[in-house]
Amino acid sequence: MSRLKKISPFGAVVFAGGGVRCLWQAGFWETAVPELKLKPELVTGVSAGATMACMCLSGKIREGLEYFKKISGENKKNFYLTGPLRGVKAFPHFDMYRSTILETIDAGALRKIIEGPELSIVLSRPPRWLGPRSATVVGLVTYSLEKKIMYPVHPRWTAGLGFVPEIVSVRECRTPNDLADLLLQSSCTPPVVPIMKRAGGTVLDGGLIDNVPVMTLKDFQGMALIMLTRRYPVERIPFMPGRLYVQPSGTPPVEKWDYTNPAGLQSAFDMGRRDGEFFAAAVKKGMFRNQISCS
Repeated sequence: MSRLKKISPFGAVVFAGGGVRCLWQAGFWETAVPELKLKPELVTGVSAGATMACMCLSGKIREGLEYFKKISGENKKNFYLTGPLRGVKAFPHFDMYRSTILETIDAGALRKIIEGPELSIVLSRPPRWLGPRSATVVGLVTYSLEKKIMYPVHPRWTAGLGFVPEIVSVRECRTPNDLADLLLQSSCTPPVVPIMKRAGGTVLDGGLIDNVPVMTLKDFQGMALIMLTRRYPVERIPFMPGRLYVQPSGTPPVEKWDYTNPAGLQSAFDMGRRDGEFFAAAVKKGMFRNQISCS
């Protein structure tokens, strides 16, 4: 049996978070998946990575990209200081994010997602000793400090403070609006995306616990493809049997919360397409270990 047959198709795929940098994943998926004929049975996503997973599984990648480029081109700023005085939000992100989901994923597309592989979306629940606003500050500061100091692929500090993951199946969504709610809850990073509730309790961006959500792989038997959205030194990428980490060939050329840069969105997507082609060729040749940097 060839090395390709041993690992393909990947039975599980993980979409890391990363804001609009996650368009790299969409481009990667568009070229790598058909070439390798991948049909995963388990998909996990967090934050914007969860949205990319939905776009990929619904077959709506191009529609979502074009719509988001259009409204990003019309949006002049990421922060409108006087917006509240004019009856509009200071941050345009929530409305733009939600409209992209709803303009792209209709009832038919949602049905296709639900009929596909098991798709799990990761949210985070703050500890009970913190209120919604204080939890946001504590969670974001803790996560950011650990990333800056330790630069881990899988952070641990917020979990140590009592933040816990909540895993929700997309199959719980009955309508596109339900899906939009779930994806925004997984991306909830106040003040850019306001504090949200689910089942009566506060939820925050699932990436606060782990922006590369591998917790669903605990009992998975098989090979998992884990798509990162930022560059890590090779020594930082974990070596674990059954997992293949892939990262961009360079830094995706757009900031994660930049909703004003359609050219950057396209460039991140195009980088993903090139890297997906490289990845497919590398896998076919058996050129991999526990990670591939598509460079």
